[in-house]
Amino acid sequence: MAADPAQAGGVAPADPTARNPWALYDALIEGVPDGIVVTDALVNRWAALRTDTGAVGLGMSYEAGPRSCPDDWAVRGRPLRDVARYAKSWDLRLASLGVAALNAWYATPERLDALAAAGHEVVRGRASNFFRRHAGILGVRKTAIVGHFPDVHDLTGDVTVLERRTRGNDLPDPACEYVLPGCELVAITGSTVVNKTLPRLLELAKDAEVHLVGPTAPPSLDAYPPCVVEFAGSVVVDPDECWRLAGLGLRTIVESPALDMFSISLEPVRHPDVTKGSTT
Repeated sequence: MAADPAQAGGVAPADPTARNPWALYDALIEGVPDGIVVTDALVNRWAALRTDTGAVGLGMSYEAGPRSCPDDWAVRGRPLRDVARYAKSWDLRLASLGVAALNAWYATPERLDALAAAGHEVVRGRASNFFRRHAGILGVRKTAIVGHFPDVHDLTGDVTVLERRTRGNDLPDPACEYVLPGCELVAITGSTVVNKTLPRLLELAKDAEVHLVGPTAPPSLDAYPPCVVEFAGSVVVDPDECWRLAGLGLRTIVESPALDMFSISLEPVRHPDVTKGSTT
């Protein structure tokens, strides 16, 4: 895996077999450079955070866990890396703000441009939609989707959907312990970074190709284990409009023109040769 040209320092990839679930978070936090300051923040249906560089980061908001003290929420004027440490909080509202801080560094148009310039496969716009991009392999190979995305209704074949709030034929998310070890392809919602389930999911799916989907997963090329082969997320391209929509509490903010979809491939995806019943 090539090094992240925008990564500050040489943080080693998190090892999913190390049984240290904080390793991923520590790597992400340490990758945020010094010198960036938080200028504003809010937590609604989405957590949003602005910096003095003009960037806006987002994180899916959860309501769970102990309530943090009021001083923890006084983030204006604080270093971005300090606020990013809240990603480890068990107050999941505060954790969502910490993840938004991570994305204010990792998920910006400038970083995507730097990755593309360094030779990484970066796709922008509708063509980067995960379900559209990999329609030919989802369900052909044994597939699990963690999170009930709208597109799952169109999937056929060998597909299992794992969801905390089940709908239709979804399995409850504890079934991940039984389902993921046997899968070839796993797509995981980025909101699992906030609720702290991602390290275990990556461990269970270590033998599969894992795709992190949605705007919440910070797209660092160095922090994740080798099973992660793609980020399929969204980047804020109109910070003022994104901030306005976040303040209104709209869940559908990711569908706004204020965000642009992207995908980053970390290594070639093995598409199956269906006629031969094998992979390449």
